[in-house]
Amino acid sequence: MNTPNNPKNSRLLKVIGPVPISIKNWIKTLSLREQILVKTLSFILAFYVVWSIAVLPALSSINKSALKFQIIQRQWSELQTLQNEIKTIKSLSPINQTEAGSALQEITAQLCTQCKVVIQDSTARMQIRGMSPENLTQLFPQIRSRSQSQILEASLKLDNQSKLWEGSITLALPSLNVN
Repeated sequence: MNTPNNPKNSRLLKVIGPVPISIKNWIKTLSLREQILVKTLSFILAFYVVWSIAVLPALSSINKSALKFQIIQRQWSELQTLQNEIKTIKSLSPINQTEAGSALQEITAQLCTQCKVVIQDSTARMQIRGMSPENLTQLFPQIRSRSQSQILEASLKLDNQSKLWEGSITLALPSLNVN
């Protein structure tokens, strides 16, 4: 069965190439146990080379693409949330600066007892002291939806000891143009 004219052997020789005669002669000088060991090590080495050249890069690509897919899914979800928020804001009827200022006062009273709002002309400055992270995540959407104000500048920092936020937010109050 292992004759040189066997079609399986000829295909294998075409794939791996001819083994140099000096290596064949060296293998013949080894004992049967050593020949088996050399052939086993050769197979393991060939398997490693094929694995590192063909399989490992493909697995790496698959893993990277799965990670990228998760990132894109998360970003898509965030975009849909923002789209829903924009639709909600667009559906609201416009309010004037006085109503916006009152809404800002209500928002700060609900979310933080130590916060205050100072309104000057068409801007408002919100002083934040001792606001929890949960309330801070609710603050920005409520500013946009309830007071219809735009955030111009936010300067906030986290107090590491109390884990509460403090700082200031500058807002542009909505301008209701009546023609």
